[in-house]
Amino acid sequence: MLAFGMTLKGAAIVMASAWIAAILVRRAFSRLHIAWAVFCAGLISVMAIELIGRNALGFAYPILAVASCASCSFFWITSRELFRHNPPIGWPEIAIVGGIFLPTVFDQVALVSGLDTIVGDAMLLTWMERLDGLQTLFSSAALVLAFGEGLNGWSGISDAEKRVRYVFLSSFGAGVGICVMLFDHGRLELVSPGVTMTIQGICAIGIVICASIAILHRARHPLPAGSSRKAPPATPKEIALARQVESAVVEGAYLDSELKVATLALRLGEKDYKVSRAIVAGLGQPNFNRFINRFRIAHAQELLRDPGTAKRGILNIALDSGFASLGPFNRAFKEATGLTPRQFREQEKAAAHSGDGLDTRQVYAE
Repeated sequence: MLAFGMTLKGAAIVMASAWIAAILVRRAFSRLHIAWAVFCAGLISVMAIELIGRNALGFAYPILAVASCASCSFFWITSRELFRHNPPIGWPEIAIVGGIFLPTVFDQVALVSGLDTIVGDAMLLTWMERLDGLQTLFSSAALVLAFGEGLNGWSGISDAEKRVRYVFLSSFGAGVGICVMLFDHGRLELVSPGVTMTIQGICAIGIVICASIAILHRARHPLPAGSSRKAPPATPKEIALARQVESAVVEGAYLDSELKVATLALRLGEKDYKVSRAIVAGLGQPNFNRFINRFRIAHAQELLRDPGTAKRGILNIALDSGFASLGPFNRAFKEATGLTPRQFREQEKAAAHSGDGLDTRQVYAE
């Protein structure tokens, strides 16, 4: 049983390592992926310490001990990124994460530097115990907050989003309840070490799998600003205004890089807030920028497909599509298509060549 439990924890290390490698190779450096990669590093550290043992790790133990603090702290940060739109990172977040890392950093520095010879064993032990209590408090807060993030904006979310959150919350709740409350804080000693290790391994794998499902879901279904709750149904006047807005944009207004809600509202003789409301409630769009970028990205795709623009630079394509600079264009394009503009162009060229000389549009039509 002990060997099986060790195998499970080894599998958790492999899964977490695979995520870190994938993030690095694909350069998926969004805030969500960075937070998840740090959590995976923390999980690897926890599993390595439990599998190899403190004494066998030697000089690597202090490093892994500090890194292991990322397991609960950055799982909370990952949860925030999953279920909030661009959540701010302020002093409360820094204080909680720092409160989790600081005691372990102090413990390891004190042991390596021989601080006990300066302040005495009794004093050092008192400091460590107080800091450990502080760490337990902040760690518990982070775990509770991570669970609460899954409930954020529950009212009004789609059924698909609810299913993903059910999976996330159930796996996380079970993992924390069993591993943290029973085995760590509860010091459960009624079961053998082999059973304990097996259960911990199952929980670790379950959390990684279920969180991975949520992360992959979020990649396909971004959480836009204001999406946590459904807007009230649009009125007939708002629907009519929404049609006017869409007509104005379709006619080419999106090609103006300086286009703003105020510009569009002035053109239609309406108030800014009414146009914004019409876009959100009448057209079902998350916000003005995402609505406009839909048309700009579609225009850019046509230009990138056109063999006649093959020699035109990506910056020129961006400017011709209504973007003011290259950075926002690249980000919006990749978010919408999963590819950079350059990758999209190369893919279209390959598709055209594979069509035995047919026009690109004919290839897609078939």
